[in-house]
Amino acid sequence: MKRTENRKGIRLSTQIALFFSIIIMCMVLISSIVMTSMLRTVVLKQKSQTLLQDSVRLSRFLVGQEYQTTFLSALSETSQNNRLSILHETYDLVDRIARQAATPYYMSYAVFGTANTEIVVLGTNDPYLPILPVTSAGKTERYFVKNFYVDGDLNILYTSMQVGNVFLQTSVNMDVDSVDSLLSKLPFIVLLSLFPILLVSFFTARFLSARMLKPVTDITKTANEISASNLDRRIPESDSKDEIHALARTFNSLFARLQADFDRERQFTSDVSHELRTPLAVLLGHVDLLRRWGKSDPKILNESLETLHSEIKSMQSLVENLLLLSRSERQAPAEKLIIKMKLFLEKIVDDMHFVSPEVQFELSCPEDAVLNTNPDILTQILRILITNSIRYSPTPAFISLCYDSQKRQLSVVDKGHGISEEDLPHIFERLYRSDKSRNHKTGGSGLGLAIAKILVKNIDARIWAESEGLEKGTAMHIQFGGEKLLS
Repeated sequence: MKRTENRKGIRLSTQIALFFSIIIMCMVLISSIVMTSMLRTVVLKQKSQTLLQDSVRLSRFLVGQEYQTTFLSALSETSQNNRLSILHETYDLVDRIARQAATPYYMSYAVFGTANTEIVVLGTNDPYLPILPVTSAGKTERYFVKNFYVDGDLNILYTSMQVGNVFLQTSVNMDVDSVDSLLSKLPFIVLLSLFPILLVSFFTARFLSARMLKPVTDITKTANEISASNLDRRIPESDSKDEIHALARTFNSLFARLQADFDRERQFTSDVSHELRTPLAVLLGHVDLLRRWGKSDPKILNESLETLHSEIKSMQSLVENLLLLSRSERQAPAEKLIIKMKLFLEKIVDDMHFVSPEVQFELSCPEDAVLNTNPDILTQILRILITNSIRYSPTPAFISLCYDSQKRQLSVVDKGHGISEEDLPHIFERLYRSDKSRNHKTGGSGLGLAIAKILVKNIDARIWAESEGLEKGTAMHIQFGGEKLLS
């Protein structure tokens, strides 16, 4: 036996909360990365300016003539022993100049020159730092070497400039700087603080979204409770005039249309049953009559056969009209042709004369009037309207066909029994007849005008009836148009 699974998905409020939390997390992470990058740029720029200022101040002391002479003699000395002795003096000199220039303790410096393509360091406070290439004027460079020291990397910001006959290289260590260290840990700190933010945002978003979606939950609950037996129920509409209000109104409108369609179909089923009940009862009665006495009585046999034939034809007509009505409702928009209305209406009159030669017709139509429509469907509509006029008019019937080319309006007017004010709004409904007894001798099946209404829609037109009351005739009007018309 197949087991029915009842799996519930994640609630929409939870999905919104998760989505909202993910958005916040992404925004915080991106913001922290951008903020860290901007802070690094600002800090690096500030360090570069400070380094350049200290370097320029130190270079002003080094440019003195007596200092430059000492440096030049050390670089031009060829004897190794003499150079070592002079370098001992230059180291002390550079150290003394650095103290005079108030060089910061955290800044490393080196004064060097070239002797026979050999770099000679004349003084430094960090002999382990390498001599780096000369930088552009007023510029600093970042220099990084992995595992340069036994216990760490070399990560410095430096500048190198020429001062007279020598070069001055200054640098600061970026690894030991507290600000730079803090910036490197900032993403991790933000990540740790992100978890409580995510929890707060998740539950806050879940609470707010659940509260905002409560009307949707009520709509779903009410919609689930509505069935064929209680289509009159409606969803409560709020006074907020927002999207939820519009959704509730849309559902209520849908339920109202469903209720109207359901009531109409239920009435239609009842009417069809009522239409078929009488002829079936007549058929059954005459069949029983034939079984009892019809075999031996020719008169009863002939009368019963005539009645059976008449009732079967009536039922056949009813079924054919129902099928025609069903096909007409599903029919695609009809292909249109340009027809000359005067010739078209004259042909309709001639055809109807063959069926009902006693009927008197009056035709009113301009000679040059043309109409873009489907002639086959329009012929079918006019035959239904004319047949109705003949059926509900005293003999001989008098019918007028009028076409107004300015208004694009075609009218079928008779001088028959007319329509009461009570019946006029319902004559285009299925199986509706003003004769409540539904006697086929006094009228048709009640489907003709319903079929005409459907066919009129298929040619992009509308139809309506006018009557001043009983025994005052009826006018059926068809309004043609290229735009969508209400019927």
